[in-house]
Amino acid sequence: MNLHDKSVLITGGSIGIGLQLAKKINDEGAKVLICARNPELLEKAKKENPSLEIAQCDVTNPDQVHALLIRVRQLFGGIDILINNAAVFRRFNILEDYPLEKQFEEIDINLKGPILVTNIFLKELMKGKEPTIINLTSPAAYTPMAASQIYSATKSAIQSWTRSLRHQLRKTNLKVVELNPPAVNTRMNINNPDLEGMKLMSPEKFAQQAVHGLMKGRDEILISHAGIMKRMSRIAPGIAFRIINKR
Repeated sequence: MNLHDKSVLITGGSIGIGLQLAKKINDEGAKVLICARNPELLEKAKKENPSLEIAQCDVTNPDQVHALLIRVRQLFGGIDILINNAAVFRRFNILEDYPLEKQFEEIDINLKGPILVTNIFLKELMKGKEPTIINLTSPAAYTPMAASQIYSATKSAIQSWTRSLRHQLRKTNLKVVELNPPAVNTRMNINNPDLEGMKLMSPEKFAQQAVHGLMKGRDEILISHAGIMKRMSRIAPGIAFRIINKR
């Protein structure tokens, strides 16, 4: 895939791997719009990266997602690539009365959000140049982290949904890609005790490898230990689960 002059939307793009993907894709000559819920983080990202476009949007809100589509049309005249990156990661023990509304909110953002955005943008994407949907999953899609049970379940669901989308759309011009990152040195992972002792990949290195896989035209981009976890979950699922959940 040639990213030059492509129009790209990245959800959850104000910080972390979303922002690094935006910067790297923009460096390849693409026009990039990042969206997120927090206007202050968006403005900070814009100040540091003036060539990026920004829009405030809650991906669980249909009205805001429809407004985002209008914004994309105004800026770019259409869209070629949608990257469903927005997600939250929470650790909790269900025995400690963790609020049910927080659990449902995590499902809404991580699972319902990408489904909503994809459905609203689908017809516009079909008109694009080398149109592509990229869904972010996680090694937790293969082997769940017990302390992050909702996150793991939603990423497993996103992976299954991505495969189904790819099959349903196989006779169209729309490509569906799974991007499965390793543990990256971001705010989401840096204080996660489940990852204690694990070397975290830099966001810059992740973005470089992710964009390389995308430009190679891969349907499944497994970076670093994401590929190892996929193999382990198939060969020795019990051992993989014990390793991930040893703490």
